[in-house]
Amino acid sequence: MTTTTTITTIILLLAIGILPLSSGQQTNSTHVINSCCDLGYGSFTFSRKTRQSGIYVIPNVCRDDHLEAEAYCDTINGGGGWLVVQRRQDGSVDFNRNWIEYENGFGKLNGEFWYGLRALHCLTDQGGWEMRMDIELANGTKIFLHYEQFKVASAKDKYKLTVGGFQGITTDPMAVHNEMNFTTKDSDNDSYMRNCALLYAPGSPSGGWWHYIHCFEVAPNNFYNFHVGIFLNGQWHSLPFIEIKIRPPKCNI
Repeated sequence: MTTTTTITTIILLLAIGILPLSSGQQTNSTHVINSCCDLGYGSFTFSRKTRQSGIYVIPNVCRDDHLEAEAYCDTINGGGGWLVVQRRQDGSVDFNRNWIEYENGFGKLNGEFWYGLRALHCLTDQGGWEMRMDIELANGTKIFLHYEQFKVASAKDKYKLTVGGFQGITTDPMAVHNEMNFTTKDSDNDSYMRNCALLYAPGSPSGGWWHYIHCFEVAPNNFYNFHVGIFLNGQWHSLPFIEIKIRPPKCNI
């Protein structure tokens, strides 16, 4: 691939919000896969010993034959087949970002990152996608929240979220975020009297999210490990680890 072609590809990937692999990151596989579904437990594309969670090359991103991008695939949890779209684990990446950055995505796929609103819309536009949050609380308790429906609208609709079909043993912290527009520190689209992305910590604003009239019951993009991170069963918890992932309809798991 020539330098010109490489630069053109990166520009195209950024234009739709797909993160190209940054310098120093390595894929777990030299294989190109159709989607993370190829790595589900029910898939025979790879032998079990090579079906590892990690970064893979995915072609035909968002039905465009000329684009390919890297994605972090979770092959373990919930049967595998998940494309990871957000991860917080150590506070190494600043999530206090503006609208354009949340559109395009930021961070590193093998560390902390946000995949990008344009990518989320592009991927889920046809509906039917599932979403899963894997969470570890401050006391070491590990839980997951599973949603049967996850869809992100277009930029003209402020990337409005549709989420539902909750499955879990806790209260549903995402219910209040359903049908909400995305808000960042420089684009206030929530229904609160102030910008929710500018609250809760002087000098350390909350991150972008689908805030509602009382801001949030889950704030995975807030400044790292803040004590108000997620509201479960009547109690607030911090989020030292959270990983959000999505899976397309009819995923072979």
